Amino acid sequence: MSRDRVSDHDSLVGTKLGGYSIEKRLGAGATGVVYQATPPGGGRPVAIKVLNDNLGHISALKRRFEREARALAKLKHPHVVHISDYGVDNDVTFIAMELLVGETLEDVLQRAPIDPLRAVGVTLQTMRGVAFAHENGIVHRDLKPANIFLRQVAGGIDVVKVLDFGLAKFLEVDELSQDATLTRKGRIVGTPAYMAPEQITGVSLDVRADVYAAGVVLYEMLADQRPFSYERRSQLLRAHLFEPVPRIERIRPGLWVHQDLERLILRALEKDPARRYADGGEMLQALQALPPEPCSFQEQRRDGVRSRTGSSSAVVISAEERLAVTTGIDDTGSMSMETVQVALDSAPHSGAGRRPAAIPDTISGDTPLSERPRGARVSAGTTSSHPRPGMRKRRKKRKVKGPPSWLWAVAVASVLVSGGIYWWTQLRGGTLP
Repeated sequence: MSRDRVSDHDSLVGTKLGGYSIEKRLGAGATGVVYQATPPGGGRPVAIKVLNDNLGHISALKRRFEREARALAKLKHPHVVHISDYGVDNDVTFIAMELLVGETLEDVLQRAPIDPLRAVGVTLQTMRGVAFAHENGIVHRDLKPANIFLRQVAGGIDVVKVLDFGLAKFLEVDELSQDATLTRKGRIVGTPAYMAPEQITGVSLDVRADVYAAGVVLYEMLADQRPFSYERRSQLLRAHLFEPVPRIERIRPGLWVHQDLERLILRALEKDPARRYADGGEMLQALQALPPEPCSFQEQRRDGVRSRTGSSSAVVISAEERLAVTTGIDDTGSMSMETVQVALDSAPHSGAGRRPAAIPDTISGDTPLSERPRGARVSAGTTSSHPRPGMRKRRKKRKVKGPPSWLWAVAVASVLVSGGIYWWTQLRGGTLP
């Protein structure tokens, strides 16, 4: 298979790739195109993913792909899609995996809101797979509803499979240096609606980025809306960096969330990775410790038409765009003084700076806390009555800390650098040399 044919993805149908007979095209995403194929010698059909960036023609990238694909193939877990084979055929990079029957969580959410208890059950299974990957040193890097596959079995019970572990990492390599070592120009691949702050700023990324993404997905399933809903990518990325997470019960009228569940979500969505769960395993333990019915919903009249704001597709974000987002430069290249002032006012210093106002904590329900054994399943099909208002405890207020100092340091430093660039270009009367 020649490299120049990969751009015409449908041309692969009817051909062979690594010995696999390509039968039909199933779909496409940011990381590649998926086909149904028959293995060499026949047998059960498999899914073949052909990566969009054809890394196989660069020997160093080919070696890294094969090394990391071997690691992914070792992820054998009930909640992780199994990779059965991988390879490079005439510079075309592909991965063979089990062929699943069902639909993604993205498909489900596009149709209608899901039951809150089902949302917790889906998250529990998802985090079992994520925790297993983290134990084996693998970060997903693009966890989102489109990469969470659901297969319903008897009784309407979901069986969750997490897709595309680590594939976004393959596409972040920009070029090779002269000595054939891997280099990057600071670009990242991810889905802005689910990206952790450190992923946006370019700070070292680890398993806690997956914890953040899982928090966004759980919030979205419960609230029927993402915590930050902006159409413009720059606004969305800045929201992840600087805006507090809205209280989930205010977003979806009729939703009741136990205080332990809301605390779990808020911890997963901490701006500072050091304040989140250490990994998927720790978040899984917190999920398993929730009360048997940690949330409920009473249907309320909805004003307007339901819509899911923003794209669910992964994109490539350049170093220049990340710099613009962290400094408050808008899409036209102009610096927003309001953004800079907010950053400077909120940054820790000795003076009496402006701090975010305190917001009320979640109201607790009357359900008693109970420790759940590790591995216990949260029912996805039960319902619960909404707690009576008179049975709710009084609200306690707590102060929500502003964005962490490391994040402000990145932003303010970037502001100063960008400001210097701006004045240089103005004084020189042109662009940088």
